[in-house]
Amino acid sequence: MLSCIGETFVEILKNEWLGIVASAFVLVSFLFSKQTVTRLINICGCIVFVVYGILLPAYSTAFMNGALIIVHIVFLVKDYLAKKKGKGAPEIADIAEDSSANAQVEGFGVTDVGISSDNGADDKIDNGN
Repeated sequence: MLSCIGETFVEILKNEWLGIVASAFVLVSFLFSKQTVTRLINICGCIVFVVYGILLPAYSTAFMNGALIIVHIVFLVKDYLAKKKGKGAPEIADIAEDSSANAQVEGFGVTDVGISSDNGADDKIDNGN
């Protein structure tokens, strides 16, 4: 009986290590600023999570990560095709440095947004009305 419990415990540990490896892939993927690198590493983590979800069995985990793989692939192909046409998809850093981003916000009627660091009493949003 103890050998049966021991084998089950070892199997559980194997599955947990697989989950930890998958989580590490996902965590590391967010350390990169380029969306392409983030998506590629995240796909690796999703693949490991699909295997992990099937082995547990936790089919919702496997399904959700399988769906994420499809989403990542769709966006990678979309970005690749946009860059191939010369319309490269902007990275977040490019948008933050772009002064036209402020103009886009003003286009929605927001002209002045201020946020203070205290308890929020001085927060103001003036939408031009």
